[in-house]
Amino acid sequence: MSRYDLLCCDADETLLDFAQAEENAFFEACSAHALAVDGEAYRRYSAINLACWKLFEQGRLTQPELRVKRYADFLCEIGSAVDPAALSHTYEQALSRQGCALPGAAEALQRWRESVRVIIVTNGIAAVQHGRFAASPFPWMEKDLVISEEVGAAKPDPAMIAIAMARAGITDKRRVLVLGDSLSSDMAAAANAGVDGCWYNPRAKENTSGTAVRYEIRSLDEVDALL
Repeated sequence: MSRYDLLCCDADETLLDFAQAEENAFFEACSAHALAVDGEAYRRYSAINLACWKLFEQGRLTQPELRVKRYADFLCEIGSAVDPAALSHTYEQALSRQGCALPGAAEALQRWRESVRVIIVTNGIAAVQHGRFAASPFPWMEKDLVISEEVGAAKPDPAMIAIAMARAGITDKRRVLVLGDSLSSDMAAAANAGVDGCWYNPRAKENTSGTAVRYEIRSLDEVDALL
């Protein structure tokens, strides 16, 4: 018998290769707006985007603000007069077509679903995440998404976990495991919700966040033994 009834699984950098998806969509969007950019420009945008998502996690930016601010800040840095809202829209359309998955993710999902209910809990833009899962090697997971934009809460808010539990019909927090790569959103959400957390840490980063985690793994294959 499985020790858990529900696995709340993160999407980006846990199942989906967001780094590759972001890069592909960034260059496609910039090309559509005749912006000449290189690898250094992409790295600058990526850092700005990450900072904006951190502000969103902290409740200091709304998602509509984030979607434009990341490009407004980037365009300001490179001295471009392109409309940030228009560039953001083009980027999101391009990103929604990026279904790149991390190695072994599809196979792992299939195994996990034989033991527990799996629900994807993701901070993201609804149209983008639905599109990416539809284009991924596991389109069957699109029906089991809890997306921050759709539910009005974002990790580390424990409401995201509560919503997943309600959808699965589970009330016992001891039977819930949260899997994700982010200490500040995934593991903090698990801690805030009072459920076990499994930190997916393939690069062996140091945990300096102060957030305690029940498990730490390097490979998705290690999740099987926890279930």
